[in-house]
Amino acid sequence: MNQNTQKSPFLVPLAVCLVITVVMGGVLLWLYRDDGGKQPPDTSDTTDHPDEKDPPEVANVIFKTDLSAYEKYMDPEEREEYLVLVNKSHLLSADDVPSDLVPVKDARKDISLRKTAEMALEAMFIEMRAEGFEDIFVTSAYRSYSYQNSLFNTYIDDEMAKDPSLSYAEAKEKVLRYSAYPGTSEHQTGLCVDLMSDSMRELDESFAEEPVYKWLMENAWKFGFVLRFPADKTDITLYDFEPWHYRFVGRYHAYMMWKGGLCLEEYVS
Repeated sequence: MNQNTQKSPFLVPLAVCLVITVVMGGVLLWLYRDDGGKQPPDTSDTTDHPDEKDPPEVANVIFKTDLSAYEKYMDPEEREEYLVLVNKSHLLSADDVPSDLVPVKDARKDISLRKTAEMALEAMFIEMRAEGFEDIFVTSAYRSYSYQNSLFNTYIDDEMAKDPSLSYAEAKEKVLRYSAYPGTSEHQTGLCVDLMSDSMRELDESFAEEPVYKWLMENAWKFGFVLRFPADKTDITLYDFEPWHYRFVGRYHAYMMWKGGLCLEEYVS
């Protein structure tokens, strides 16, 4: 006997479901495809956080000489330790003496610096000599409170000797533009140096005319040093331009100050 073939009642709904599934899959692929639509959210965190990674300029410093042994000093791990601010309103006491002072190698007299700053300074001098600057030396570094007191009073006496019409207060006011009152000198931190060349008789703005000055303006940050009293920041630092005075803060902070054109007062505020 011939019988009409009948389709299962479940086949049609099943086919419809398959079609819907394929269509929906296509829609989802279109929404999240690489060349259009929104990308699915990426829950992995691969962002370079600025507070965790150095800028490329800091991380990839290149020198003429091999300074690998000095790297840990030029870019110390304890970065904040070397940002101490000492000025006319941030004072040190007579008892503040660094515990890690060592002799300065590139000086012509018995002076000292904190060890990390001194080692970074050695690296800078090695590179300076490789660049042809062989007549530069350190003339001043760490100064005790008592020494600064003696120096400051000597300057007042000198000003009054040059101009007898000056009162003590007037002479002191003049000196305060170029010398620090005891307790306000960052030389007492053991983190700064004064540089001279053989052609100079005394520290003055003529250092800005020395060929090494331009090099220092472009490269001192690589060793962790900054020009402490720039010509365009005298209203902030409250000191005259001192092209010879360099302060160690470590490479990272030195770079950020150099790049932003900031003096220490601006940077730490």
